[in-house]
Amino acid sequence: MLRTVLRSNSIRITGALALTAAFAGCLGGEDEKEGNGPGVVGCPDDLAFFQNNVYEPLLEKKCFVCHSATGMAGKSRLVLTPRSDPDALEKNLKVARALAVEQEGGLSVLLSRPSGQHPNGHPGGTLFEQGTPDYATLSLFVTRTTRGEGCAAPSAACTTVQPGPRVLRRLTRHEYDATISELFGIESQWGASFVPDIVIGGFDNNEDALRVSPLFADQVRRAAEEIATLALTNPSSILPCDPVAAGPEACAKTFVDTFGKRAFRRPLSAEDAKRYVTLYQTIADKEGFNEGIEAVITAMLQSPHFLYRTEIGDNSIASEGGRVRLTPHEIATELSYMLWGTMPDDELFAAADANALGTPEQIEAQAKRLLQDPRSDEILERFAIAWLELDRLDAAPKDSATYPEWNAEIRAAMIEETRQFVRHVIRNGEGTIAELLDAPYTFVSPKLATFYGLPAPAGAADENDFGMIELGDTGRAGILTHGSVLATHGKPAGSSPVHRGKLIRERLFCQPLPPPPPGVVAEPPPVDTTKSTRERYAAHTTVELCKSCHDLVDPIGFAFEHFDGIGRYRADENGLPIDASGEILSAPATTGSFVGVPELASVLADSADAQGCYARSWLRYAYGQLDEGRLACLSSQVADEFQKGNLRVLDLLVALTRTSHFTERVADPPEPGGPSNPSGTGGGGAGGDPTGSGGAGASGGGDPGPTLPYVVDTTVDSDWGSGYQLTIQVTNIGKESLTWSIPMQVEGTIANIWNASYTVANGTTHFVGAEHNATLAPGQATSFGFVANR
Repeated sequence: MLRTVLRSNSIRITGALALTAAFAGCLGGEDEKEGNGPGVVGCPDDLAFFQNNVYEPLLEKKCFVCHSATGMAGKSRLVLTPRSDPDALEKNLKVARALAVEQEGGLSVLLSRPSGQHPNGHPGGTLFEQGTPDYATLSLFVTRTTRGEGCAAPSAACTTVQPGPRVLRRLTRHEYDATISELFGIESQWGASFVPDIVIGGFDNNEDALRVSPLFADQVRRAAEEIATLALTNPSSILPCDPVAAGPEACAKTFVDTFGKRAFRRPLSAEDAKRYVTLYQTIADKEGFNEGIEAVITAMLQSPHFLYRTEIGDNSIASEGGRVRLTPHEIATELSYMLWGTMPDDELFAAADANALGTPEQIEAQAKRLLQDPRSDEILERFAIAWLELDRLDAAPKDSATYPEWNAEIRAAMIEETRQFVRHVIRNGEGTIAELLDAPYTFVSPKLATFYGLPAPAGAADENDFGMIELGDTGRAGILTHGSVLATHGKPAGSSPVHRGKLIRERLFCQPLPPPPPGVVAEPPPVDTTKSTRERYAAHTTVELCKSCHDLVDPIGFAFEHFDGIGRYRADENGLPIDASGEILSAPATTGSFVGVPELASVLADSADAQGCYARSWLRYAYGQLDEGRLACLSSQVADEFQKGNLRVLDLLVALTRTSHFTERVADPPEPGGPSNPSGTGGGGAGGDPTGSGGAGASGGGDPGPTLPYVVDTTVDSDWGSGYQLTIQVTNIGKESLTWSIPMQVEGTIANIWNASYTVANGTTHFVGAEHNATLAPGQATSFGFVANR
């Protein structure tokens, strides 16, 4: 199971990045003419099937922004009609049917274009890879449309929502620091110094991106050594016993069990405990008790069981429908990191120990408890900052000549304003997405109020003391008029309708935008003091190459024009009048005109697109995954329920703990033609293995073979073209201890290797274990990895 999950995860990275980068539409090209194509066969419930399976989860989410009438692909044959048209669904079905029946090279255009198989390619890249659930859905729609087959298939595949995929989730830098602080009672900045986590879908906790590179591993090693040394400066603060009274060896065993359980977020197995006690004894015999304990801490903090959240379930805890249920301690860990960003507390550990996390009601009760605790404030605030990309504020360049007042103190005050505002709205206000967007109040210090030109909060103790103020008719309302948002999405020497409109389109509507067309220089209009920003940016909507995309962002961004590049309100622009009117075009369910940000905020607060996107964004953040593939149906369900409910943020988070994905995963099928293997497959080399070899223990069909006592699995951690990184797992499936040696065909030259050594003979690379993992007991597994240059 674990090997298959990891391998499929490696494949899925490519798909996820392709989807992130695919933005020029889904089907058709600029040179295609309108036409409905030949007649169609169809099924009686095609409209319902199309709505629930094809349009809403696929075309509307991934294609609409460019394939609307005003989008980049507005002249192609796939022009989608927005929901504001009462006949939109029927019109969109007609267009999709026409492309479904048309063939190019023996394949439906509806399939060949977005899957990258069309002879003319697809401007938007590959959106639906072959073998994925999305591709299968499109294929079924084509079959129903062209041959009338598959009509017995359910009209709404999303009726039965499946859990999404599960992989090991490495702790983020923030989770690492929070966990270290919880374990040792010390402030941790080690994680903050690690190599930055990659941002995918707007968030830095995506499980696909959280890899352990050689650099990261080295940083973790050094941090573990420093933390262990610091912890042992006051042994009584971490030891559960007195080594003198209890005896050194007995106290060490107790420490291994108690500290290990907290560090690994689960009770240690007998094998785990024995290994760490042996490590203690080896060091303590030579150097003493404290040094032995220090070695144990150092080792545990480098263990995958500490660095990774193993929320993958136990095959022995199976539910109906071929699903595997997470263990109680995995559920406790998932709850804690999702809602607190750190390890479980004593009450969650006790609930897991007592198997009291087995029902939705028990999980919901714990989720509500965690959300009522102030420790959840950090997650609520961190989400808001990532959601609106405010973590970029510190790096946002500002011209000192234009804005001499701008400094680090003001930046920090702006972030604090957003943190206190989010905390108040969710804790003490209505707690809804609508209030976040259009609340008539904010929190400022006297110094920040002076900077904004707003009244100071009453009762402030000093110039840096924050308090609530009513905004009235100041031109501000809600989080979008916070200085943190306006400055982050402003230019160095001015405002930026493009960046601010892009923020709304991508982060509020979940509609990724394409980059500038080839040959277009993406530079702002030259400074002209005789023209307003709006007048200077008018060229975007008159140049044909620019118009399709700038029509999507500029009319929204113009609503922010009363605010300069550092978030201050201005009545005019260098003496020129400001036109802050705007409108929303080409959103699936949102239309409207407005003047200024408060009116825009009101439109967004009532927008089904913004509400659904907000819910999907929380799902991405909470689960560490993009809402696509097997998660697409669950994402749509969560968004629909959020929109139909009370729109309260805390209720949304509780709802995310009640989904099938939170407690289960789909079991991997047994291997055909080989022994039953709950892990999926046994052969390395599958899933795009750059070695091009199944490895020892793998035949061409993935069967480990009856004569070899071990199984090898290869995971592609990353592949950047000129090089790649692999992790290889070796499992002893025999009945006796095994000293292993693995021959492989390695592409390129190995540049770095860990947990193993190698020799090359006759073009074959032979890997053997290091001192600590060269010999495996029956059933034991180990892993090693390397980086190679092509």
